[in-house]
Amino acid sequence: MPATSEKPKIEFGPCCFCGELIASTDVDPCHLTITTAGDKWQVWFCHAVCFKARIMNGLDLEPAHF
Repeated sequence: MPATSEKPKIEFGPCCFCGELIASTDVDPCHLTITTAGDKWQVWFCHAVCFKARIMNGLDLEPAHF
């Protein structure tokens, strides 16, 4: 197989809140990691704006970096 200088396209899938694809930016994608008491875990990706609108819902969680 010949070597290629093309970088693979990285996609983060849909946002777990709005269902839209997530473009890579300074803050996106965010990822939510849930860990159970039994040390099982799962990760979901989302937009920062979707996270803030749905989870923070007006809460002041300063310092927020996004």
